[in-house]
Order: sequence, then structure tokens, then C-alpha cells
Amino acid sequence: MAVNKKQDPNEELVDYMAPLMGSATRKDVVVGVNGELIRIKRGVRVKIKKKFYRVLQQAADQELAAYRTMERAQEQGKRAVARL
Repeated sequence: MAVNKKQDPNEELVDYMAPLMGSATRKDVVVGVNGELIRIKRGVRVKIKKKFYRVLQQAADQELAAYRTMERAQEQGKRAVARL
């Protein structure tokens, strides 16, 4: 039996704005989920399906975790050099 898209919570629309600040590039954001692609212009508020929003949130969470790991590694390196 096919799933009615109105009943699928991943198909619900949510507000989103791709950030301008902090991005290495001003290019549009392209997101794909299961072969479905969207392009989001930075700095423009749009409605996107929740499944795309979740992918964007996960990417932001991973970027933050990587940044924190890098900061910790740099701090440990400074401490190691100071002990020499």
C-alpha cells in the first residue's frame, strides 16, 4: 500500500534560511535525499520538506563537532609544546 504524502511527516514543509555568514562560499546549497534534489539560495527564507531540513541540521551538527574536536586538538598541541 502506498504511503500518502500528506501523512508522511518527512514531507511536511518547514521554514529554512541557508546562512550567509560563516559559509566558505556564497553558492546555493544543494541537498539530496533518496534521489530528490533541491537547491536553496543563501539568505532567502524558503519552505522545504522536513527530510531536507533534517539533513541540513545533521550536517551543521557534524560541522560543529568537527570544529570542537579541532579546537581540542590545537589546545592539546599547545600544552604539549609548552611542556618541552
